[in-house]
Amino acid sequence: MPIAPFFDNKPSIINKPDGSVLFECMCNSNPEPTVKWYLKDKELVGDRYVTKIKKQVGKYICTLIIKDPTQADQGVIKVEATNEKGKHHVEQNYTKVTVANEVFKTQ
Repeated sequence: MPIAPFFDNKPSIINKPDGSVLFECMCNSNPEPTVKWYLKDKELVGDRYVTKIKKQVGKYICTLIIKDPTQADQGVIKVEATNEKGKHHVEQNYTKVTVANEVFKTQ
């Protein structure tokens, strides 16, 4: 039975050992949704942004990886899922974890 996409929760944020940041959330949808990620209402595209959708037991795991995040990547991250029945989005605020050396480089 076709259903419009909806997210159970806002994306979780995981700071990975390689320095990248992983955003992940679950989407219920039938058929499979088209998923787009945004930062401050601008779609995230390019080599630094890796997106994936993986089906798992009737739901879809939606992920975004930001490689080498910078201060400019801070702000409201929005994930939006769309299919023929409708669309839904959730938002998560992202603040980059910064160490002292990085702070002094920007001053």
